[in-house]
Amino acid sequence: MDNSFTRYVAHDGQCEEKIIKQLAFNEKMAELGRLSAGIVHEINTPLSVIAAASQMVLNEAGLSEFVMEMVARIQSEAQRLAQLTKGILSFSREENGVGAEADINNTLTEVMTLLKYEAQKRSITVSEEFDYQLPPVKADPDCLKQIFINIIVNALQAMTGTGNLLLQTSRSDDFFVQVRIKDTGPGIPEAVMERIYEPFYSTKQPGEGTGLGLFITLKIMQALGGRIEVDSVEGEGSCFTLFFPVKSDELTENVTV
Repeated sequence: MDNSFTRYVAHDGQCEEKIIKQLAFNEKMAELGRLSAGIVHEINTPLSVIAAASQMVLNEAGLSEFVMEMVARIQSEAQRLAQLTKGILSFSREENGVGAEADINNTLTEVMTLLKYEAQKRSITVSEEFDYQLPPVKADPDCLKQIFINIIVNALQAMTGTGNLLLQTSRSDDFFVQVRIKDTGPGIPEAVMERIYEPFYSTKQPGEGTGLGLFITLKIMQALGGRIEVDSVEGEGSCFTLFFPVKSDELTENVTV
């Protein structure tokens, strides 16, 4: 058989395999979209009960400062989750945080307030290197929280025994603010790296993850006009670098000066 014909058949077979994989992926995305409405309803119902019950607790007299703080945090997180479920339904319309603005450093600080206990429980040292001269970014704060929580929780869960987590913010260039989240975990194997954004794919133990965290993170970043870069070395750790677009009026001011 002619070698060129053999190569053509092999190439044609590879293309067919890629098309089949893409069709299967598209079908999975369509199914996810169909499930979204039901999932959002099932989540929002108990969230409404949590919000109402926490407000009733706050109305009680004689509460300690600690209890009031914890209940207020429950309300805040219930509200954030309600915004998240609303955002799930708008992924296809790419409306996540469009037109809003957020302070990267403040948002990261709020996220770490929520995750501080988790880090302490795992004996993980958290270091922060923030550039406090950063302009606001074009993103909704709740969307940013979801992005950071997804990546940071993954990092914390990846480190066993002890570890170090670095949170770093800086100006990437005139157009983007950069956030680096670096851990000293086991790293991501090359075979796994190719699938980390695939929905429902997870290497965690049952009950520790749904396999949707990084998928949702990627969708939000794409809707915001940002991007994600991942560097990982097995046995040394992983680093997620997030690039968020600077708010347009801040960009105009910086360019015209």
